[in-house]
Amino acid sequence: MDLLVFEFLGLALVAMCVVVVALPCARKPSQRVRYE
Repeated sequence: MDLLVFEFLGLALVAMCVVVVALPCARKPSQRVRYE
């Protein structure tokens, strides 16, 4: 049971990081695309 909880927390942290990184890119897609 503990392993399942630990795994869920790990996935939740990864998801949070992905959202934090993806939000700024989604807000200003034109500038990001032009820079790259």
